[in-house]
Amino acid sequence: MTRRVVMVSVAVAVVWAGLLGAVLRLGPPRLRDPARGVAAGGAPDAAKTLGYLEQWARRDRWDRFPESPSFAFYNLYATRALGGAISPELRAQVIDYLRRCQASDGGFTVAPATGDSHVVPTLYAMRTLALLGALDAVDRPRAVAFLASLAGKDGGFRGRVAEADASLGTTFHALAALEILGALDRVDRPRTAAFVSSHRAAEGGFSLRPGMIPSPAATHMAVRSLKLVGALDPETAAGVARHLAASRYSGRFREGKFTSLPEIEEEAYVLGALAEVGRLDVVDGTEVERFVTTLYVAENGGFGPQPGLGTTPPSTYHAIACLVALGRLPVPTGG
Repeated sequence: MTRRVVMVSVAVAVVWAGLLGAVLRLGPPRLRDPARGVAAGGAPDAAKTLGYLEQWARRDRWDRFPESPSFAFYNLYATRALGGAISPELRAQVIDYLRRCQASDGGFTVAPATGDSHVVPTLYAMRTLALLGALDAVDRPRAVAFLASLAGKDGGFRGRVAEADASLGTTFHALAALEILGALDRVDRPRTAAFVSSHRAAEGGFSLRPGMIPSPAATHMAVRSLKLVGALDPETAAGVARHLAASRYSGRFREGKFTSLPEIEEEAYVLGALAEVGRLDVVDGTEVERFVTTLYVAENGGFGPQPGLGTTPPSTYHAIACLVALGRLPVPTGG
């Protein structure tokens, strides 16, 4: 278990009491044994959640914030969405950290001088810098060159230079980073559109690999990628909307029929995909919001990844992202 996993796993357990209504709608009819601990209490308190985020940003141990480009983005996005301020000191700290994550090839690593450049930390570095209005704090031309170098003949993008094959996930991250950098002109749009479309499943959603079952994450990444290359056609958009409307995350199931617990990250992907195709109307926003808020833990102000689990920074970000997608919180702006 890595140090980051240890950090994000330390949390306050919550019991099922107060969660059952949402779990029955978005989860299984036969629940596991409930966790024992402090129950979630009432509606989320924005001030308390901001306190949770601020405390996280003050960590100054072996896992000193921001730990990774993705953790930097999670914290600052959630802070901005909740109306919180990012101090000049924190802004400078994050920018300095991301500068040190940029490798000689222009890509970004998961931590300063750690491993090879990869599209995932590169995208999160770009997202964070854009949120701070500080894209020029790093070498943008080199970042574009790194991302462009990952393009394959099939239209997909690899995750790192040493990898042989592209995937839907790595292609999405490369495209999203190139968009932020204003460099989508470096993409062979027809080939990339064909590569992404090859992951479409008969159900209307998309799979991480062709032939696999569709997933919320793959569907979100695919529709966003197709939109970025100007290839999200009405038929594909309609199929995605039908597929996701029939999922557990639509909030329209009134009887439980699942054998696993719902996850906040998957809910965020579903809402993100529906937002891309302009069909958030297919979800019951009240029920989805109820599910999201049942994951709130009043003990510290964060959100858990599933009912019954304690808070983590990523799940708190995904919960806030869900509330933004539902229009309950404003979209964070850069600068």
